[in-house]
Amino acid sequence: MTTLDDFDRRAAQLDEGNPLATARRHFDLPDGEIYFLGNSLGPLTHAARAAVVNTLDDEWRNGLVRTWHDGDWLDLAASTGNLVGRVIGAPEGSVVAGDSTSVALFKVLSAAARINQSPTRRVLLCDSRNFPTDRYVARSVADLHGLEFVEIEVTDMPARFADDVAVMTASMIDYRSADLHDVRAVTAAAHEHCILTVWDLAHAAGAVKCDVFANDVDFAVGCGYKYLNGGPGAPAYMYAAPRIIGSVDQPIPGWFGHAEPFAFEDAYRPAAGISRFSSGTTHVLSMKAMHAALGVVTQYPIDDLRTTCIGLGDFFVEGFDAFLDGGDFSLGSRRDGAQRGGHIALLHPDAERMSKELISRGLIVDFRPPNVIRVAFSPLFLRFADVAQLIRELTLVK
Repeated sequence: MTTLDDFDRRAAQLDEGNPLATARRHFDLPDGEIYFLGNSLGPLTHAARAAVVNTLDDEWRNGLVRTWHDGDWLDLAASTGNLVGRVIGAPEGSVVAGDSTSVALFKVLSAAARINQSPTRRVLLCDSRNFPTDRYVARSVADLHGLEFVEIEVTDMPARFADDVAVMTASMIDYRSADLHDVRAVTAAAHEHCILTVWDLAHAAGAVKCDVFANDVDFAVGCGYKYLNGGPGAPAYMYAAPRIIGSVDQPIPGWFGHAEPFAFEDAYRPAAGISRFSSGTTHVLSMKAMHAALGVVTQYPIDDLRTTCIGLGDFFVEGFDAFLDGGDFSLGSRRDGAQRGGHIALLHPDAERMSKELISRGLIVDFRPPNVIRVAFSPLFLRFADVAQLIRELTLVK
């Protein structure tokens, strides 16, 4: 391959063999744009629009309050959680949707701390490169429970694991570099010291195989609006291993987490399973959109999602080597797609200007200070031809 035209032809060949080629039809994508920000906000699905319209025009307008019992509103957090479970490798009944990721993380970290802290277990270990909100929440939980808050990189955590650590928390994917952490190995190392693990899957679910049950994860959280395409501010979700859910005492008890919500008892009795992580009333409109979008995601095997995501990213790296390397560009992500999440950080001293120019040309990317153009390879709606177009435009704006 010597020219950009050759690269375009190779993209066309790859698109012909893509097992997810037909998935694009489920999305209502704007004309004249190529969207490389599915790791920030997934695009609208036709199913999500239809679900929200139906909820407004029929379930709410005509059913009114009756729809809580005559429809599916009461079970929506659990049924949506079950769809998430199919994406992250969790058993039926072990995931519930609701809240924001920050609130969800607060709940599961607090639950883990209540279970495992002791006079000799006084440390909460946190990923030092984690998304800032996760670090804010983790520090707050440590303060509230009288734990020592220690930040350390995920790769260094196993060396720090000891019997004084109660809980560790980290993201499966580094939100900057897209480094994919070895959840199985880190979790196993933590369990050797009876440490409870809390993983954030926000940048992972829908782009990589999470396998929370097979990896023996204790707790996990994530958002619904990135690769799951649930819409702006879509609900988060919470996972607890079936072996541990009976010990959970979460910090925000509410009637939707009660064993009998409509008994209106004076004392709180938690639901028997994962629903005990629910607190207030389900946000029906946003949950309906997320539920419908998950219906699209779960039509496709997670292995195909992962293979296509890696393929798109590797094709970008191939284009980088052929047409962008040797100047001021560099890669801020791993070359090996198996060790990388769903996005790539492209580094350039003039990244902010270039990001704006790309967006003006209809290629929607992300700028992260000081020098990162962040490009996400969402497998359900992006084509290899889209990646080839991005490489072509990068050669023009550099």
